Amino acid sequence: MQKYIVLIAAVFIQLSLGAGYSWSTFVPALKQNFGLTTAQTQVIFGTGSLAATFLIFLGGRIQDRFGPRIPAFIGGIIFGSSYILAGYSNGSYPALLLFIGILAPVGVGLCYLCPIACSVKWFPNHQSLVTGLAVAGFGGSAIIISQLGEYLLAQHMNVLSIFRYMGFGFITILAIATMFLHNPPQEIKEIRGDVAIKTFDLFKDRKFLGLLCGIFPCLCVGLMIIGNIKPYGLSLNLDMAVAGSAVTILALFNTAGRIIWGFIGGILEGKKTILISLISTAVVCLAAPFVVKSNATFYLFTILAGFNYSACLVLYAAEIANRYGTEKMGTVYSTLFLCNGIAGFISPPLAGKIFDSVGSYTPAFLIFGFLSFISIFLFYFIYQPAKADNLKSALYPGM
Repeated sequence: MQKYIVLIAAVFIQLSLGAGYSWSTFVPALKQNFGLTTAQTQVIFGTGSLAATFLIFLGGRIQDRFGPRIPAFIGGIIFGSSYILAGYSNGSYPALLLFIGILAPVGVGLCYLCPIACSVKWFPNHQSLVTGLAVAGFGGSAIIISQLGEYLLAQHMNVLSIFRYMGFGFITILAIATMFLHNPPQEIKEIRGDVAIKTFDLFKDRKFLGLLCGIFPCLCVGLMIIGNIKPYGLSLNLDMAVAGSAVTILALFNTAGRIIWGFIGGILEGKKTILISLISTAVVCLAAPFVVKSNATFYLFTILAGFNYSACLVLYAAEIANRYGTEKMGTVYSTLFLCNGIAGFISPPLAGKIFDSVGSYTPAFLIFGFLSFISIFLFYFIYQPAKADNLKSALYPGM
């Protein structure tokens, strides 16, 4: 029973932390009411991805050393407080950049890996599925927040007031849920050696480099679409309601996809599953400029985009737990996830800048679609876990 309580708490934590996925919901209101440009709104979003990533790097190591509860609690307080402060920003771009683009992601970074790593340790025989369930809340957050945000905006509530209410809610949920996080007894943990993995050595590891080649372009594509989905719909001259609902649809399939990919990852070998996700991402991104012309094709694109992106947050974490061990998951995954910050800092702002310049997202889709296409071959040839395992004693003696 105890392990299920931990898993439920993990889902509630992620439901709060995933608020950034609903950012596109608030972009038009920020532009209309406070004069922000498309590029500025995407700089906030992209900076948030970068800040969260570097703090995930730190939070993963804190979690590995001190357990999940302390960093999760501190991160939750910082996260909720940031949205409250944003609500008193008067719509100032520098203030929103500070509170939502930097401080809130700091909270996410400290907290994010704690519920994931903790849950996986309680369910060592179902790593992919449990990872999918744990991170499903992160994607599901946008379903709730985007729907609530669209409703409140339609009622002419100030977007800054919405941020304040969100912040108070986040603090309450996170302060309670993080108290239930704790690692299982030592005897049921999966131990794969007691030698710490050094960050620098990971970049000599063929397994790690292969995973890096796979996840980076998919994160670029996914974050670009998440940050711009509503403006993208409007750029196609679709109805405001259609474009706005895309935020929820994308979040829904981002959430469901995490569970589905977790299930698939428990059946197929990890490399095959990741290859499927890479091919799907490349095809959808490259086809978008030529196929997405109507409400139906826009909705189909949104569904597939959310589903493809969800693979990034499930398959790679599960593969790391399988190849490196759950005790080293915080360190290894947080290092791999550094590329999330780079992807988030580059792709959403670049797409926004391209649209501001040429009035179309087509060049952005072609750039990142081609990048994801190349990654299929890089991942296939570089990620050879069986060969890499033969060399691991040279890199990590004792494993």
